[in-house]
Amino acid sequence: MAGNTTEDPGAAMEPLGTLDARGRRERALALHLRACRGTERGVDAALAELSAQELDWSTEESDVLLARLVGKDAKVAPHELQAAFRTLVPIALAAAEQAEEFDRARLGSLRRTAESSPALRGDAGAALRDRMDALLRREPPFVPGRLPHHLLDGLDAYGPAMRAAHAELLTGAGVPPFLGHCALLDRTRPTRTWRRRAAVLLTEAARGDEVVRRLLEGISTQPEHRMSDLDPLVMATRGIAGSTNTSLVRGLLRTAPDIDADWVVPLVGAVALHAGTGPDGSGGSCRSRPLATAAVAALGDACGGARGEEAARWLGRLSGTVRNRPVVKEITEALESLAASPD
Repeated sequence: MAGNTTEDPGAAMEPLGTLDARGRRERALALHLRACRGTERGVDAALAELSAQELDWSTEESDVLLARLVGKDAKVAPHELQAAFRTLVPIALAAAEQAEEFDRARLGSLRRTAESSPALRGDAGAALRDRMDALLRREPPFVPGRLPHHLLDGLDAYGPAMRAAHAELLTGAGVPPFLGHCALLDRTRPTRTWRRRAAVLLTEAARGDEVVRRLLEGISTQPEHRMSDLDPLVMATRGIAGSTNTSLVRGLLRTAPDIDADWVVPLVGAVALHAGTGPDGSGGSCRSRPLATAAVAALGDACGGARGEEAARWLGRLSGTVRNRPVVKEITEALESLAASPD
């Protein structure tokens, strides 16, 4: 606030009220680092004041704040983050809200921390959870010829591989907005609003059908590997896609049935088989349950006639191979959905 004389604790620094936006951002970054390290007390009030101000945060500055809280280079341990959540997180949220882009994977991890922490459940953390939810729903601005850094990110091997293999295709006109919308899908079954918007964006995307095909081909053969999912309590896991790329592929899978092409059903089936089984090809383990269930549900969306018959054959094959119980349940529901569809 203008005229405020809050100073950094333990240091003779200019009052906040005398600093311009850049100076206040620099002050916030310094205070935040001190709070992360726990080297000084009494920074809560200053950080809270700065987090309520419009400071024109950049994407790079936003990413710095979020990276201090989550990931292999975090400045706080998971238990320290939970204990100091209300001090450390609001300034990072303010920066993300004001920046053009922000690190969605790390923000998603913070959201999971808020959900799992007893101290942040219920009304105690409701405001922070609501702000994070709003950010994660926000579609970023898209610059022609550039793929935003949260799409096909580097938290797994899949994202960089697809960027390298299809660089020109992925930056075509209308493609980033389409992929950005796909990445917003955080559940197996999308809403009607989501599906209508996805259909429009797919039509507007240059070579949109090919984008869907190439990215699904990539995930259908992606080997299981060690990756960081940015969970503060589990810094690394194994799978075929991290949390943000899982959402993106899930969106592609739920869009695929709208494409009139012979490759749709067998490719979605191949993704279901690959994601729903383990590295040895058995059904005793699952490379990615979220992607397997999304692919199975997409098969259940197939129309009647020859396409529905082909989807039913794939589902029958899956039911004889996959053993993961949630995926098996999804297979049963998809078969029932096809049976109830008019020819």
